Amino acid sequence: MTYRENTIIAYRHGMPLWTPNVIVDCNVTLQSSVNERYEGQTSGSDEFGVQYTFIPQVGAPIVTPGTEILTDISAWKKQIRFPDVDSYDWEAGSSRDTANWDREKFSVVQLFNGPFERLHALMGFENALIALLEYPSDVFEFFEAFTEYRIKMYKKIAQYYKPDSIMVFDDYGADHSMLLSPDCWRTLIKPHIKKAIDTVHDLGIFYTLHSCGFIRPIFKDIVEMGADAIHPMQYVNDAPALKKEYGRHITFTGGFDNIGILDNPGAEPEDIRKEVRRVLQELAADGSYVAWQTVLSKEARKIFLDEIMQHSAPKMTTAGIEPPDWTTLIQ
Repeated sequence: MTYRENTIIAYRHGMPLWTPNVIVDCNVTLQSSVNERYEGQTSGSDEFGVQYTFIPQVGAPIVTPGTEILTDISAWKKQIRFPDVDSYDWEAGSSRDTANWDREKFSVVQLFNGPFERLHALMGFENALIALLEYPSDVFEFFEAFTEYRIKMYKKIAQYYKPDSIMVFDDYGADHSMLLSPDCWRTLIKPHIKKAIDTVHDLGIFYTLHSCGFIRPIFKDIVEMGADAIHPMQYVNDAPALKKEYGRHITFTGGFDNIGILDNPGAEPEDIRKEVRRVLQELAADGSYVAWQTVLSKEARKIFLDEIMQHSAPKMTTAGIEPPDWTTLIQ
């Protein structure tokens, strides 16, 4: 049994021999040849020409206010130029990005800026929300074209990276509510995500949807679309209740309370350990689960990983797998 095989059991909604976690069991990368989002620490642009500025307090770049490229959604065909997917050096990029991959691990290629995120990156958030309400047919057409563009990328990723899963980022939730109405999402976004999922499945790849915030009102829809896994399944969604209802149809990856505990500077080490134990008990006990969370603090990540591995290492040994020295994995 390899790390990859064990994680695939979880992705098929079964009971793995141990609880996989993203640090030990997975390879994860973006595509270095595709500038989906400026990732520097000053300012720069992405593949569509969107301008970003690094915000130290946030620790990440955000779209620079006042630099919107798409000023009229009804004129998107004139104002937006989709990048030429064939022009990227996929062979060189994939060679760089997978150079340190262990193919006995579960491999994931991530893509930022799904359809909703791309729309508000181009227009600005307020203008994007107005467009959803006032010009739905134009938005639908833009999403349709964007999905075709992305499908070309999925095929290149399948050819050059050969991943087990593609993870697409498209955040629909705020802290305690959705960013758009569930009905609006179902009408304008769901059909295109469904088409993307079907394409990825036709390529023999699992589809992981990353969507932050409160998404419980559309969770049944996400399952119906055929997404194989959901990430990060934040605490506000009552993940244990959703897992009980849908855990045989979709794999949960995450489920931790980041805001209150994992990324809270005031959290004590034992608070972090208790939170990990809670999630393992509530979400991992019956399988269909991968311990995957982004923890900002290096010290918190070490505690997070240590608690998970104390749970998984004995099971790995029983399965004939020698656990790695996980104390060296976070530098």
